[in-house]
Amino acid sequence: MTRRDTPFFMLVGFLSLQVAYGAYWAVNDLTARLDLWPDPVLAAAFVQSLTVMQEVFFFSHVAMNFVALGLVLAGRRLALPAFILSFVLDRADWVIMGSNNLFSTMVNADAWALFSFTLQGTIIALLVYLTFEGRLR
Repeated sequence: MTRRDTPFFMLVGFLSLQVAYGAYWAVNDLTARLDLWPDPVLAAAFVQSLTVMQEVFFFSHVAMNFVALGLVLAGRRLALPAFILSFVLDRADWVIMGSNNLFSTMVNADAWALFSFTLQGTIIALLVYLTFEGRLR
């Protein structure tokens, strides 16, 4: 590994973390729908608090994370627009979830949003850098 490779490997690491982060929330969503939570009443209330549009934004965001990671691993510059789309979908999801009082009482939404936004900003910066450097073609 050369010094020139470091940003690429950092991008792969951060993007893998983003994929795992999205998958974590997707598993929580799916387990609530399958009544696998310890508290079935809370799971049912959580599922009922979600809108179809919010779920479309969320699961599209999770899928686009996987697409962006695959494009980065393939060395494709399309990873940048793919991840920007993922970012926009995620922000739309968070705007909707911001008005979900049940979700806000279940988790520290502000801390998760800050973590997510910081991680995504870092990924976008590395994607821009590697695209303009010519590492992603």
